[in-house]
Amino acid sequence: MHKQIEVFVFVLLAAACSNNETTKEAAEFSIAGDTIIVKEDSPVLKEIIVRETQLQDFSAEFRTVGTVRPVSGKLAEISPPFAGRIIKSFVGLGQQVSAGSPVFELGSADFYEVTKAYFSARSAGELARMNCNRQKDLEAHGVASRKELEQAENEAHVAAREFEQAEATLKLFNIDAASLQTGQALTVVSPIPGEVIKSSMTIGDYVKEDAGPLAVVADLSQVWVAALVKEKYFGSIRHGDRVEVYSNAYPDKVIWGTIHYAGEMLDEETRSLEVIVECNNTERWLKLGMFCEVHFLSSPAKAILLPSSAVMQKPDHDYVLVEVSKGVYIRRKVATESVTPDSVRITGGLDRGERVVTKGGIFLNR
Repeated sequence: MHKQIEVFVFVLLAAACSNNETTKEAAEFSIAGDTIIVKEDSPVLKEIIVRETQLQDFSAEFRTVGTVRPVSGKLAEISPPFAGRIIKSFVGLGQQVSAGSPVFELGSADFYEVTKAYFSARSAGELARMNCNRQKDLEAHGVASRKELEQAENEAHVAAREFEQAEATLKLFNIDAASLQTGQALTVVSPIPGEVIKSSMTIGDYVKEDAGPLAVVADLSQVWVAALVKEKYFGSIRHGDRVEVYSNAYPDKVIWGTIHYAGEMLDEETRSLEVIVECNNTERWLKLGMFCEVHFLSSPAKAILLPSSAVMQKPDHDYVLVEVSKGVYIRRKVATESVTPDSVRITGGLDRGERVVTKGGIFLNR
């Protein structure tokens, strides 16, 4: 019974002390909305350090991962346009080719039909044009009617359009119509200059038009590194900024690149943006499909930097305490970006010359 009384008395004393401490703190602080007022004689003021914000030279940097890709338009997958048999191969792996260089020769019945259609259209066009000229002469001498001339002109027009279509079909396959002969094989050429990085041709093999590429030509003197950048770093990337690229194959080799393009569509799952970095690859340090570490270094700019202790958090935003006058502070919502574990960059909400609590704000966080 005596022990129960002692415990009860102890609880009462503890509660009284707690109430006294709370009353004391309440007497030292006055809070109205986002404004905090501390009495002049409060010992809390000795724990607070305030610093005036200044613009400093700052270069944002962060690291992420990327994948090596060919530059758009610098890789060509060369497939057979028709079903047929491989008659001849003109290239080998690693060979340098120019735009228009022959890659392989294909014997194809479908191509023979295209050639036949071209010659038929050319012959029909010539006959229609000759007939039109004859009808003009006859109509001028009163032998033919106007109706007959108009019909001949229409036939010549239709025949000319059909010949243009047949000629355009040949151009799709880079065929020189002037040297075309009936029954000749189709010579498939490279549309771009570069190096043959894949070749899977066997003389005599029959291939279908949907067989996939028989050869791949690529210009790898420059490549793209597609890097994934988190949402919080978007403000630090700009077109033309220099970037360091590292690979596991050559961990001590720095490969320099520049930001070529920053995407406009965010990946909803990773909350990342694809940023294209263009790199000089004349030494072939980077291989297609290789994973890389990408170190972004933004161009120097003026920024407000604060120690991490100056920034406090609420569930939906960050804020700092701005000193209006001695002992009077206002909570100010700010946009921030981590720079190092000990410092942050203020990207919005503060101006140069404002006085901010950099240490001791935890005592005012009520």
